[in-house]
Amino acid sequence: MEKVEVMYVEYFHERLEEIGDKWTKRLQLLVDEREATDTAVLKVPELKKEVQLFCSDFVKQMIFLESNNRDVQEWAERMVRIFSNHTFSLQQSVASLTYLRQILWDVMVEFSSQEDQLIEASRLAEWGSYMNKSFDLLLHKVTVYTNQLNEEQIAAQQTKITELSVPIIPISKEIGVLPLIGTIDTYRASLIQRKGIERSSELQLSYLVIDLSGVPIMDTMVANEIFQLIKMLELSGIESILTGIRPEIAQTAVQLGIDFNNVNTYAHLHQALRAIL
Repeated sequence: MEKVEVMYVEYFHERLEEIGDKWTKRLQLLVDEREATDTAVLKVPELKKEVQLFCSDFVKQMIFLESNNRDVQEWAERMVRIFSNHTFSLQQSVASLTYLRQILWDVMVEFSSQEDQLIEASRLAEWGSYMNKSFDLLLHKVTVYTNQLNEEQIAAQQTKITELSVPIIPISKEIGVLPLIGTIDTYRASLIQRKGIERSSELQLSYLVIDLSGVPIMDTMVANEIFQLIKMLELSGIESILTGIRPEIAQTAVQLGIDFNNVNTYAHLHQALRAIL
């Protein structure tokens, strides 16, 4: 490493604390301008530490013009998760990192403008070009990782919604209740059929009470799915009981030709439970 390069690295390291302070102040501006929703991000020590660690490694690599793709990728992934935990959006994350790029450039220009430094314009341009390429990669990776994290969160939420869509409630070792509420479309009916048999088997139920009092309407496809669930439960040794069947639902079942003669039905849930117990 040439003398000027050693001096720049030392100059830069002396300003790591200052760089971290400037960057966190920028985050504060985002909060003050209501572009961020949680000020807790400013109170996390590891956030500032991550910035200083990245800047330290980044400048050393920039001096040698070495590839830092792996380091940028790892750093971007860590930062995205920290931003996400404190509710910074992708737009806010990109804005703050763009400002960090400006901070690093200002430090570089400040060093080169000192009277005792003789840095060729071509050397400064080379460092600047490398810095811009690395930050372009960083911003790209932040976007990719943020989208991936959002997809993971959506998938987790979808799983939770799926579980809530088929809420089998065990009220004893042998009895479970499946209260269905709201409109049931074909997708949800298929979900009820699949999850209903899986969950009933997991709980080792002897009886499953399917309460339809919260279902306003049911078409022929949905009625058939419910009937198929009852048949599958029967094959698994689980007795199904229907409660709360509305007149319009009963009419749909009759029109479809579904025979519920072998299924115990009750007007209300408490009647069914009393009969089982």
